[in-house]
Amino acid sequence: MSAATLGRPFPRWALLAAVIGMLVVVIAPALIVVLTRSGSETVRAAAGVHVGRVPTDVAVQGDTVWVVSGRDNRVVAIDAAAGSSRPAPHTTGSAPLRVAVGAGSVWTADAGDDTVTRLDPLLPGSGRRIPIGTDAVDVAASPDGVFVTNGLQGTVTRIDPISNRVVGKPVRTGSFPAALAVGAGYVWVVNAGDGTVARLDPRENLVIGRRLPVGRDPQDLAVGFGSVWVANRGDGTVTRLSAASGQRQGAPVKVGGAPGALAITREGVLVLDTKGGEVERIDPQTGGVERISHVSGFPTSLAVGAGGAWIVDARSGTVTRLRG
Repeated sequence: MSAATLGRPFPRWALLAAVIGMLVVVIAPALIVVLTRSGSETVRAAAGVHVGRVPTDVAVQGDTVWVVSGRDNRVVAIDAAAGSSRPAPHTTGSAPLRVAVGAGSVWTADAGDDTVTRLDPLLPGSGRRIPIGTDAVDVAASPDGVFVTNGLQGTVTRIDPISNRVVGKPVRTGSFPAALAVGAGYVWVVNAGDGTVARLDPRENLVIGRRLPVGRDPQDLAVGFGSVWVANRGDGTVTRLSAASGQRQGAPVKVGGAPGALAITREGVLVLDTKGGEVERIDPQTGGVERISHVSGFPTSLAVGAGGAWIVDARSGTVTRLRG
């Protein structure tokens, strides 16, 4: 994940540090997780699967779990049923930071060389790099295109998955857009620099209405239960917005710590404290918060699917499944 300044006011390492704070990571033993529920029941998760150096993000499609390895410039596919990685990794651009699945492909935002890599999930070595001409921080795929946040520029770039080219001009969404999610007919963009969320129409490629204020230093968002949920790392809260109108729904939910990643399950909203390692669940009906688990290491991301919740630990280079 090294890069030169190339005449920019900040090195690309500064961009990565601002997004995930991982310039130096110490390799440690594999992650051990204990899943706790209400009452006395305790379930131990499966052993962590090693996926490479400095994994930063995870996505699930079907029975395959995709994990980006930032320092190895690759994506590793894990067979969820077997609990092991498949032998041939997929090569990406420089310093892949985020991963998404959609439009029949796997997509990575490559922060080291300002590209997005498109991968055929069935063909290792099939990666095609798409230059976007500016910072690539996060990526999400929708039926209307593939969208990439451009952190320092404060914009979102759209890629046409048919031509594999950038289409139109980047859309300004706010200060340092750090993450985005697709749902309820929109692309939702969280702006870490000004504590807002922008609602982007994927067909017209424009922001609808004003930016929506949330908490301090928002880092991730997820769409589910008729709402958009935003993890505010700076004040230990989760903001809930209406997916239909964008209006705030109730007071922010206090979860504590530094919430930095979210995922939707059938029961509620999972929240990962990327500093303290707590995993909690918000009940969308009551707004109550339940502690689910505690993870060690340097957890950076989580995703739900293929029979569990998958948590990436950048320090040990593993991804682990929580069950139960």
